[in-house]
Amino acid sequence: MAVLSELGEPSRVAAGYEPGRQYLIGPELYPLFRRVAKVALAILVAGSALAFGVSVLLGGLADFRAGDLLMDTLGFALRAALLAVVVLVAAFAWLQRAEVRPPRRLLPGEGVWDPRSLSGVRGTDPAPRFETAVGLVATAVVLVILGGVGRAAAEALPQVAAGLRPLLRHAVVEGVMLLQVAAVLSALAHAVALVQGRWRPYTRGPRVVADAIGVFVFVRVPVELVVHRAALFEAGLSRNLVIWLVGTAIVVAAVGTAVIVGLSTRSWYGRARKRSGSGPVAAPAL
Repeated sequence: MAVLSELGEPSRVAAGYEPGRQYLIGPELYPLFRRVAKVALAILVAGSALAFGVSVLLGGLADFRAGDLLMDTLGFALRAALLAVVVLVAAFAWLQRAEVRPPRRLLPGEGVWDPRSLSGVRGTDPAPRFETAVGLVATAVVLVILGGVGRAAAEALPQVAAGLRPLLRHAVVEGVMLLQVAAVLSALAHAVALVQGRWRPYTRGPRVVADAIGVFVFVRVPVELVVHRAALFEAGLSRNLVIWLVGTAIVVAAVGTAVIVGLSTRSWYGRARKRSGSGPVAAPAL
C-alpha cells in the first residue's frame, strides 16, 4: 500500500509516459487502424458488387439500363467509403485520447491517493478492438449499400408485373428494411462495446437480435423464390433461370448464415474460455 501510494494514481503515472495525445492516430494504434481499414475496404467492394448484382436483377425486371445502375452503385459505394473513413477515423481518434485519461488534479483538501479506491474487476467480457472497430465500420458501409438496394427495389416495384410484386415486396423491400434495423442495432452495440472495452448484457442483447434478423432475412429470400416460382414463370423467366435464382439464393443464404453463426459462436466461445480461465496464466504483477 505504501509503495502504490508513493507511485500515485495509475492514470497520472501512465499519462507521464504517454505522448499519444499529440497524435490524431498514434503509432501504437496505427497498425490496428490499417488492419481495420483493409477489412472495411474488402467489405465495401464485396457489398458493392452484391448490391450491383441485385440492382441489375431488379433493373432487368423493370427494364432499367445496366449503365445507370452501375453509376448509381458507384455513387453509393463512394458515399459508403466516405462514411466508413469518417467513422473509422473518429473511432480511432477517440481511442487515442481515451487510451490514457488526462491526469486529474487533486481537489483542495484531498490527501494522498488511496490505492484501495481502485475498483475491482469482476465478470469481465473483453471486446477486442479489432472486432468492435470492424463491426462498427462494416455496419456503416452496409447501411449505405442497403439504402441503394432498397431504393432500386422501391423504384422497380410499381413497374414489375403484378404477380411479381409480392415477391419483390417480401423478399427485397421488407428484407432490406429488416437488415437496416439489424445494422443499426449492431452499430450501436459495437460502438458502445468499443467505448467501454467490454461486452455487457445491454450490448450483447442487440447484437444477438441483429444476428437473428440477418439469419431470418437470408433464409426468407430462397423460400419466397420457391413460393412465388409460378409468378416467375408467368413473367417469362425460363425454368433454368428460375432454378439458378433459387440455387444462388440458397448458396447466399447458407454463406450468410454460416458467417453470422460463425462470428457469434467465435465470440461466445472466446468469452466462455476467458471466464473458465483456460489458456496461459499470467504471472501476478506484484
